Amino acid sequence: MQEYADQQLSQDNTLKNRFQEIEEFTSEKVNTSNETAQRIYRLPEVIKVPVVVHVLYHTPDQNVSKQTIDLLLAALNRDFNKNNADTANIPAAFKPFATSMGFEFKLATMDPKGMATTGIISKYTPITYWLSDDKMKFSASYGDDAWDSKSYLNIWICNMIDVLGYSTFPGMAAAKDGVVMSLACMARGYYGTTATVNDFRTIVHEVGHWLNLRHLWGEGYCGDDKVDDTPKQSSYTPGCPSGARISCNNILPGDMYMNYMDFTNDVCMNMFTIGQRKRARALFEPGGARSPILISKGLNIPDSEPAAVPDYYPRWLHVQLYPNPATTELKLFFEYDDRWKGKKLQIFDITGKLVMSKVITSSIEVIDISRLNPGTYFIDAWKEEEKLRAKFIKL
Repeated sequence: MQEYADQQLSQDNTLKNRFQEIEEFTSEKVNTSNETAQRIYRLPEVIKVPVVVHVLYHTPDQNVSKQTIDLLLAALNRDFNKNNADTANIPAAFKPFATSMGFEFKLATMDPKGMATTGIISKYTPITYWLSDDKMKFSASYGDDAWDSKSYLNIWICNMIDVLGYSTFPGMAAAKDGVVMSLACMARGYYGTTATVNDFRTIVHEVGHWLNLRHLWGEGYCGDDKVDDTPKQSSYTPGCPSGARISCNNILPGDMYMNYMDFTNDVCMNMFTIGQRKRARALFEPGGARSPILISKGLNIPDSEPAAVPDYYPRWLHVQLYPNPATTELKLFFEYDDRWKGKKLQIFDITGKLVMSKVITSSIEVIDISRLNPGTYFIDAWKEEEKLRAKFIKL
């Protein structure tokens, strides 16, 4: 997470000042406000956050179902409202600090244009895997553009290969604002080689970052997470420890490794603190970085019902050709991946002799083969990591 933040800081000279302004605002509100003050500011006891989920899939099995997304939202609402059954596992010394954060996350019912929506966008992408470089957040790079981050929490689900998830902090670029989750986090049960139940707590952790919560170790050895009631600790906690862990000269009960902002396994996370609640909710006070969410129309009831969305995905994942055999004309279909445009295509005969070469210019490329002799031919083309090899017969 810190590596991502550092990268954003290197790309945006104004971001450091925005971070500082948000931190000063947060510190002032946390130090001067309490629950009474929040009622004076008319901050609701439960802040409702409209959510839009962008599902990017390359194969049909990656098209995450609404049922799974509902489970993900239920997990967020469970843990952010202290409705998780495993609060019973919070050590006695930490129980007085554990609290509900007071947030409810709901799929949007109205999109930025005022139209009805399910709050879920399922979109085929030609990209087979993604890295934590934000490309999934832009349609121009075969991802999906964010909805207005002042009104929605954007969540992207895609085939990540470097991290399980990551999030922006308040103040980062609006077009990138939100949380990215790996498909690996969508499967419940056991994952990897570790028998660890996946209760969607990666999303809980990442939404914590979206709400300006830091890792408990403050991104450095015995660092500062800006929260008074989380003890300092030396670094992240791997696995699923038990008993007290002492670091940074803290005293018993030691590190709060069961906090959602540590890295312990899902089954060992079970609490947020009062200080984390104050820090997160400060964002929604008048003038706060997330305060526009309170007047979002994302959960309004639109006049029209959402249009029926067909179960639309490519019936194939590779370039198809038609007809085959062919006599005068051959069509190559690139309609699901226009990155083929501009690439060189070559046709070879059965002996390996190059008989034709051309540049792909259309999503449905028409090739005149009328001058070719009858026989078997092979088509070759390259696009980034993918090679096209197809065979056809000329009658």
